[in-house]
Amino acid sequence: MKIKGIKRKNTIEIFEELNVPDGQEIVIEILYEDSTTSVSAESQFWKSLEKFRQKQELESAGIEPEVFADV
Repeated sequence: MKIKGIKRKNTIEIFEELNVPDGQEIVIEILYEDSTTSVSAESQFWKSLEKFRQKQELESAGIEPEVFADV
């Protein structure tokens, strides 16, 4: 299971409900995420995808646009 949260002093605030009983011991792996890097990388991904789709002329290769509808 992977979830996100914010550290505030010695408390980690979790953004979603966990399906774990109260009192259950859990193990947490901390991965630091720089929010400015994440936003920038995501933005770059979408720009690169659109550039790829335009360059490759996918429809002329027989690949319908619906293939990428959920991407």
